[in-house]
Amino acid sequence: MDYRCPLCARELGGRKLAHAIVARMDLDCRHCGARIRLNLHPLEMAVVLFGVAAFVAAAALAYRLQNQALLLAVIAITMAGAAAMYLLERTWLRDWPRYASAPLRTGAGP
Repeated sequence: MDYRCPLCARELGGRKLAHAIVARMDLDCRHCGARIRLNLHPLEMAVVLFGVAAFVAAAALAYRLQNQALLLAVIAITMAGAAAMYLLERTWLRDWPRYASAPLRTGAGP
């Protein structure tokens, strides 16, 4: 992924998601101070949602059946989801900009 600020073009690769205001996915560029937001790709969201849904379904089934083999499958599903995100980021989303300019907020309110 391209981890540069969309405004000053400085590298923000070490930026942590924990610094973001998660409700809006906004954060400030540490170089220029501009408000930027995370630019999530639809495929990225689909992989994450599918991975979480598969994890929850398999974990619920493993708990219901008290099956240790299914519990190992839950761990494998979790690892496969993490590997899929890593491969997706390194191949398909290689040039995708991670950050975009945040819209200007006008007026009072949340």
